[in-house]
This record gives sequence, structure tokens and C-alpha cells, in this order.
Amino acid sequence: MLRVVHGPVNIGNQPWAISQQERQLGVRSEVVVNYNTWLEYPVDRCLGEYGDRSWQTRLRRARFAWTAPLRYDVLHYYFGRSFSCMDDYGARNRRWFRDLRMARRLGKRVFMTLQGCDVRLSKNSSDNNEITMCREGHCGAVPTCRSQLDAERRWLIEEIIPLANRAFVLNPELAKYVPGSAFLPYAVDISHFETVPPRLDRPPVILHAPSDEGVKGSSYVIQAIERLKQRHELEFVLVKGLPHAEAMKLYRDADLVIDQLLAGWYGAFAVELMAMGKPVAAYIRDEDLDCLPPGMREELPLLQVTPDTIEQDLEAALLRRTEWVEWGERARRFSQRWHDPRRLARALIDAYRDPESRFVIEPDRKPICAE
Repeated sequence: MLRVVHGPVNIGNQPWAISQQERQLGVRSEVVVNYNTWLEYPVDRCLGEYGDRSWQTRLRRARFAWTAPLRYDVLHYYFGRSFSCMDDYGARNRRWFRDLRMARRLGKRVFMTLQGCDVRLSKNSSDNNEITMCREGHCGAVPTCRSQLDAERRWLIEEIIPLANRAFVLNPELAKYVPGSAFLPYAVDISHFETVPPRLDRPPVILHAPSDEGVKGSSYVIQAIERLKQRHELEFVLVKGLPHAEAMKLYRDADLVIDQLLAGWYGAFAVELMAMGKPVAAYIRDEDLDCLPPGMREELPLLQVTPDTIEQDLEAALLRRTEWVEWGERARRFSQRWHDPRRLARALIDAYRDPESRFVIEPDRKPICAE
């Protein structure tokens, strides 16, 4: 039986969603993290609390990092880290990625899923994109990115990612920075999400749930909503700092959801809301979409908004409120078709068994990439 470990972080619950389906497909798959986050996503094993430097936690993490290449056939790493990367203990040091290098020396298969600021080059994104989070006044990390983190990301891109058998990106922009990578949609098991369509018998409830307000462009959302309230009766719900399970209770009551305005793509949060049958608004950067399956690009159901036009875009949506249920139904079908974790897990298992195989994620299983 193929033995797979996902880690050392469970960002966006992507590793867990994939791992659960891999198990059902006959793979011995686990999610192990060095530490968990305030979102409290499920994992099979958490090796310690964030920043815990006790000798017990340090020993537990080190033991797992050095033995994982011996115990698993496939090591699937996330967010530009491996188990020996103790990022909560300080800056990169010579011990980072030793488990990854050991795994390759032992002939084990190594995969990496990149999710955003692990490989996004801040200056490049700012220079090349009209709308981006990587600009002064949006993300508070911009000065640090320019002075330090961009150099570390280049090192990761040039020295570490090529050691992996394959690399996947969850945001289409990242394909520009990671040569040879394949686009991987977010995996969300929508069977866990009851359809709760928008209600038309009350003032509309518009929801926004930023994990980082600067990165998500929340100031544009909040300002637009305040102006719209002067002309339209509506309720605005801003969700911040809640564990995932608690936030889900608020999501169910939303009629329209605003995701992110600066990243050029949508997040796992948007997929969860689409799975509930909610219409979702986000900024989608068209010039990044060449790496998508053609069908996925054609079927994108999101309401397009930009930082400069969000007030007008939302007002236009409010004037078409009778269509929101239909928009939500289309969004749910899209999430079923393109974010099905079983299909994505099956494609990943094919890659685990043969890293040179063509990575196929379209529902009809037709190849989407050139040889």
C-alpha cells in the first residue's frame, strides 16, 4: 500500500481534504503538522504548539522530520516548507529541507504544493500587475518582502523546488514564478456543505471574511459597503478571528459573499461558500489564467469586482438580486465539477505513482497540458 504524508502545515484545509480522499482510494495517507493555527483545521497529528521551544517538542519535531523519509513512500510538502523547516523558531538555517534532501537520496517521491506568499515575488508582482496585494499600503509585509523575503523565495524556487518530483500551484499567478509547475484547484469536499441559497424575503446579507484585511483588500470592501448603505437597505457581516467551525455558522446566513480583491484569484473560503450555493464576488486576473483547464476558465462563476469598481459592481448585483439564487446554483455546480477532492486525489495518486505522467484534472479526464 502506498504510504503518503502531507505537511508540515494544513493551510486552507487542502492537505486534509486530499488526504481523506486518498484513504478512500486505497492509499495510507496522513496529515502531520509541526503546529496548528487559530483556524483549528483537522489533522492526524500535531507535533507541537506554535513557537514551543521545549525540549520535548523540539525532539518530537526533529524525530518526525528525520524518520518520515524512512516511513513514507511519498512526502507531499506545502507552503514552501518541509518538516525540518522550523519557521516558528526563526530564520532559515542549514537544517532546513534536510528531510526533503534525505527523501530524494533514498529514492522517495517528493511533491510540493505552493499556495501564495511562499513563492510570490513581491517586486515582480507589483511591477507586472495593475492590481496586487504586493504594493505599499496593501500588505504590511511589503518592506520585508523587498529587503529579505523575495531573495529567500528566489532561493526556494531555484534551489529547493527543482528537487521535488513535481510542484503544484493553487493560485494561477504562481505558475509564472515556478517553471514546470501544474495548476491544482482547491480541494473541498462539498458533501459536507448543505445548500443554503440566498434569501429574498429580507434585506440582503453581504459577508466578507478576511484572514488578513490588507492582503484581502478589505478596506475597499468596507468603504464601498458604507456608501451603498446610504442608498440600499442591507446588512454587512465582517468575520474575523473565528475558528473555522464557528465562522461556518455565519457563512450559512449570507446571501452574497465577497472574497479577495487583490490576489487575482479566489481562495478555499470562496469554494466553501460556492458549495453552499452562495454567489461569490472576487477579483480575477484574466492574464494569469492560461494555466487553467480551458473548461474551468470558461465556467468561472464568480462576480468580477476590482478595488476601483467594487461599489458599482456590488450595486449592479443588488439591482439583479432576483438572480442571486440562480448565480448560487451555478456556483455550486462549478464547485462540484472543479473542486471535487476525489478527482483531484485520484490525479495526485497517478502522479505519485508516476511523476512523469500527465496531470489530468478535467472532469472528463482529457489531458489539459502539453507534453
